[in-house]
Amino acid sequence: MLKKVLSSEWLRAVLSIGLIYFAFRKVDVLHLFKEFTMVPPWFVVVMVLYFVMTTTMGGIRWSWLVLDKTGWKDYWNFTRAAYLGGFYGLFFPTGLAADAIKWVPLLSRYPELSKTKIAASVLIDRIIGLVAFVIVGFGALILGRSLGYEFPSILLLVFGGLFVGTISFLLVVFYFDYEGFADKYLPKFELLRRFIQVMDILKKGNRRRILNCFLLSLLAEPVWMMPMWFYSNIFGAGISLIQVYIFIPVISLILLLPISVAGFGARENLFLFFLVPLGYAPEKVLLVSTFGGVLAVLNSLIGGLLIFIKK
Repeated sequence: MLKKVLSSEWLRAVLSIGLIYFAFRKVDVLHLFKEFTMVPPWFVVVMVLYFVMTTTMGGIRWSWLVLDKTGWKDYWNFTRAAYLGGFYGLFFPTGLAADAIKWVPLLSRYPELSKTKIAASVLIDRIIGLVAFVIVGFGALILGRSLGYEFPSILLLVFGGLFVGTISFLLVVFYFDYEGFADKYLPKFELLRRFIQVMDILKKGNRRRILNCFLLSLLAEPVWMMPMWFYSNIFGAGISLIQVYIFIPVISLILLLPISVAGFGARENLFLFFLVPLGYAPEKVLLVSTFGGVLAVLNSLIGGLLIFIKK
């Protein structure tokens, strides 16, 4: 019962509303709205196209996991599926629920691939992206500390633990013989053997493609964070690029906790917590964080349009 309550979308909505009120209670909301309306339309268009590029990078990474040879048509198919997942995620309680069905459109495009392999690729793709994300986040935390920025000690412990976990995962992926272990120690455990089969992507022969996907993820992280610097410039917030690369990974990792709807409320409070002590105006910080959230939702809505595009 408690688990259902904690994972409830209604609870997250209530928390979002409460957090939004807490973040905006001391600022002139009408003035912020006026500044929102003054954003040039061309900037919104450019940012949406930028998000299309980053989503396409995610689609390319996913296709590399599943297919031996890829082309532009494959990149389109997997990017479209990724967009559909983002669109479904607006209505499902968690991103995992969206992941559970976003691979379905690929079945008709690749009938030669098993459902198990495509479905498992979603999980592995998510894990690879998370591994790169954690490594970048921990690096940002260490860089920030070395430059004199203050972070709560608990973050160092949590991020350090996540970093050790991700490194351990990479070592297991690249040095552990799943097939040999299953044949030698699990001949009678059919359920575990089936799990190994599901993890077919982690076989020895696929290590190079996993490495390529991981490297692409590392490359995509700074590209994905860059828009916050653009928002800072358009609103005159003054946040430097190095501060974006230090604080955005930390904030984004914390936002993985399912405590709000699409991050609204939690994101604004985290921006205030980390950036206002550095001397930035709360109004400008809220403009940057909220505008980023709105554009992320707008990008997800593109997936709704792609439902009607079959080719």
